Amino acid sequence: MFDEIKKRYLEMFESEKLPYVKCNKCGYVFYYPRDYCPKCGSKDLAVLESKGVGKVFSYTKFVNKDGKEVIYGIVELNEGFRMYTNFLDEVDIGDEVVVKYTIKDGRKIPIFSKNKPKKE
Repeated sequence: MFDEIKKRYLEMFESEKLPYVKCNKCGYVFYYPRDYCPKCGSKDLAVLESKGVGKVFSYTKFVNKDGKEVIYGIVELNEGFRMYTNFLDEVDIGDEVVVKYTIKDGRKIPIFSKNKPKKE
């Protein structure tokens, strides 16, 4: 089952959709693919699509080996799960962010940016 969940994640990333897992037994939601619920142990799971909107829970800045500043942290998504991620721009705790996609090692991966208000 883990291979199926992992495959579904990669397919969703390629379609620029953010996956997460929900336990059909206890309702717990989590990001990292597993073949059992970390809360109740059930294997009755569903891979769902997040809207990709959340708030910065925490972050840190550092300079990588290429001398580029990197901002890395945790986003709490509106669906109730948290995930580690990189940020495209300066953020502060509590800022609303949205998922974007970048390519790393030939694969699309999620990365977050400040949510810009839509012009009406």
